[in-house]
Amino acid sequence: MPQVQICQLVINPQTDKPLDEKSLRKHFKREIATGEIELHALIANFMITTILGVAPPAGARAIDNQHARAALLTFFVKTRMGRKESAVNRHKDHVGGAIEDQGKTNIRQEIMDKIERLRQAQETEGSSPCPSGKEPDAT
Repeated sequence: MPQVQICQLVINPQTDKPLDEKSLRKHFKREIATGEIELHALIANFMITTILGVAPPAGARAIDNQHARAALLTFFVKTRMGRKESAVNRHKDHVGGAIEDQGKTNIRQEIMDKIERLRQAQETEGSSPCPSGKEPDAT
């Protein structure tokens, strides 16, 4: 939080006015220097106790939701332990449509291409693709 905003929250009891920035820096030097560090320590302590399922620090409520705890663990591992999710690139050739449908489209196209090659091979040989000589029903 910017010091200007902190000044608005600290009221001088003698004047009933907000503290000016110079007085804030003079009288709260230690708090300004260590405040962010203490906050990070409190948050890290809360995160770890929540992830491990032990009693949280005084004044905090435990998170019992297992999904929230798992999400917190994932966040902690990514941000504090430097781990990253592996990227999976499923997009090989542009086929069109949504990415999740492209795999299906590729397979469908491969099958259609094989059927067409078989049909062409049968036409050049002059025989039917079925041993009985009859085409199968499409149904």
